[in-house]
Amino acid sequence: MPIIRKSITTPRFIEPETTTEIARYINLEKFLSLVINKQIFFCRTDKLEDKYEGTLPKLSKSILIKWYKHMRDNENYFTIPMPDNKIEEIVSESIEFRNKLKAITCVNCWNEYNGESYALWKIYSKLDQGLMIKSTYQNLINSFTNSDEVIFCSKINYIDYEKDRFDIGDIFAPFVNKYIGYSFESEIRLIHQTPDQNYEYDWNKEKCVKGKMINVNLNELINEVVISPQADNNFLKLINEIKLEHKLSYKISRSNLKF
Repeated sequence: MPIIRKSITTPRFIEPETTTEIARYINLEKFLSLVINKQIFFCRTDKLEDKYEGTLPKLSKSILIKWYKHMRDNENYFTIPMPDNKIEEIVSESIEFRNKLKAITCVNCWNEYNGESYALWKIYSKLDQGLMIKSTYQNLINSFTNSDEVIFCSKINYIDYEKDRFDIGDIFAPFVNKYIGYSFESEIRLIHQTPDQNYEYDWNKEKCVKGKMINVNLNELINEVVISPQADNNFLKLINEIKLEHKLSYKISRSNLKF
C-alpha cells in the first residue's frame, strides 16, 4: 500500500510537496541492511533517544483537567457530575493511554534537503565511512506502492514542551511534534502503527523487537548515494560494488563538504 496521502479524512499531517528533496544520513551497516533486505526499518518511538517523543506537553494535563471541570460546571455535560478526584483519574488514564501508543507507533526519519549538513553527518553517520541517501517525497511515495502496511507521512513541527501545546485530541499529534532542540533536522517522518488487541503488539513476531521492517522498492527510493566527506577511494569502490551486485540504479557522488 502506498503512503496514505493527506485528505479531509486523514490526521492533521503536514504533507511535503511531492517535489521536496529529502535525505537520510546513515552508516554502512544500516545501508547494507537496507540493500540486502530491501526493507526500511521503522523504530518504535518508545525506543528513541529523545524522551519527549510521543509525549504530551507539560501543560496538557492541567488543560485536560480544566476542560473536564468546565464541561461539568458550566456546560452540564455529564449526566452524573464527577468529583475532582474522578476527573484527575480519567485524565491520568488518558495520558497513560497515549504512553501505550508509543510502544506501537514506529517511525522512519528523513530530512528535508537544502544542502549537506555537517551536524547530520556527525550525528547519524560517519565522516569517513558514512552515506547520505537522496530522494524526493514523490520517490518515497512510489517506493512503498507494493507494501502491505499503512504508512503516513508528515513534516515535523518543533515545540517547547515546557511552554507550548498541541491538539491533545489527535492521537497522532505526539508523533508529528518534536522538541525544539531538534529543529535543525527539518525532519520529514514516516509513521506506522501496529495495534493489536488493547493497543498492544507482540514484538517477538518481528525480526527486531525495537521496530518493524517494511518492504520498499530501492530503485524507486534511492536517487543518489553521497559518500561521506572523509571517505577514501576504497569506500567509494565498495559502494559501487554493492550497487552492481544488487542491480541498483542510484547515482554515486562525493560529499561537497571540504576539510
